[in-house]
This record gives sequence, C-alpha cells and structure tokens, in this order.
Amino acid sequence: MTSASRWTPGAKRRFFEVIAETGNVSEALRAVGRSRRQAYRLRATDAEFAARWDEAVDTAVDALEAEARRRALDGYDEPVFYRGRECGQVRRYSDRLMELLLRGQRPERYRARADPEAASDPTLIITTGIDRDGDG
Repeated sequence: MTSASRWTPGAKRRFFEVIAETGNVSEALRAVGRSRRQAYRLRATDAEFAARWDEAVDTAVDALEAEARRRALDGYDEPVFYRGRECGQVRRYSDRLMELLLRGQRPERYRARADPEAASDPTLIITTGIDRDGDG
C-alpha cells in the first residue's frame, strides 16, 4: 500500500482543517495519525494536495493578520494588578504590529533603511515619503 492510498478523503479534509485553524502542520499530522514523511511525499506527488495545503496555510495566515490588525487598531485589554489582585484593565495598542502591517501592505513606502543623516548610527527608520528639508 502506498502512502497516498493511506490518506483517505476524510483524513485529507481534517488535515487541511487543522492547518487552517492552527497553522501548525505537526498538529494537523497528529490529528490524522500521519507522519511528516508521508505528508511531504504526498505533497511532492499530488498537485491538488499541495494546492489545498497552501490554501489552508493562507487561511491560517489570514487569521493571524486579522488578529494583528485588531490588536494594532482596536487594542486589547491588559489586566492591572495591585497587591496581587486584579483591580482593573488598561487598553493597549501595538505600534509594532501597525508598523509591520504597513510594511507588508506598502513596502516601498514603509521599508526600513539606514538614515543618511546618521550614517554611523545603524538604527533603522521608517520612510514616510516626506522630504526632511520640507522642499519636496
């Protein structure tokens, strides 16, 4: 029996579901009782399986992106403690996630580059498209 024949339609469907939910191939393999070797062998020989795998990964990454966007724009509640007891919450936002989302969507505008005015300083800055001299 070949490794491909051990993959029932139900096992394939569950494998893709778990990847889409978790983004974790190892977890998906455990859910269907298959080995990494079997999965990658089937991926290499079955274009439809490979395409569905890629779609499942894209679904998982879309969920991550949506959560990053939510944390950057809507924020998240972080508990505040006093003397070991939770006494309230503070709303936090993630500037770093906002930066990563902008770089992902408009890398030409928000790419990291060395600051020409501080050539000895290796820090990275975000380009804004605004001329520092104000004349352009």
